[in-house]
Amino acid sequence: HGKTISADMIEGYKGLLDNISKSTHMIEEIANASKEQEAGITQINDAVTQLDQQTQQNASIASQTHDIAVQTDTIAKEIVNDANSKEFLGKESAKIQTVKKAQKEEPQKELKKESPKKEVKTQEPKKKEEPKKVHSTHDDAVWEEF
Repeated sequence: HGKTISADMIEGYKGLLDNISKSTHMIEEIANASKEQEAGITQINDAVTQLDQQTQQNASIASQTHDIAVQTDTIAKEIVNDANSKEFLGKESAKIQTVKKAQKEEPQKELKKESPKKEVKTQEPKKKEEPKKVHSTHDDAVWEEF
């Protein structure tokens, strides 16, 4: 009777050993799956970090673009004001075209009376001088001075 009990215990231990092996195998699979998930989460984290950095760069570029646009607007206004303060040929016709465009957009506004045209004297461009030729003492080379 002790031999039978001993044989049953051996069979029970074999079953227990198989179950422990199966459990160990399952734990290893779970550990491998966890490592893969960790790698995936790390990749997602890196992607989110890169997106955040790109968003910050885009915000910085947008801010710089706004600053440039404001500076460009300021410069353009200064150029227009400077041009309006000068007298030059064709200035009045340019203003008339601008007023006519505004009239098409808003026909109820009246044209402002033109001021009399002032004559502007222009200077003739100076004639270019011929380049001077200089003779070198080395190998009789000819050099031009500009």
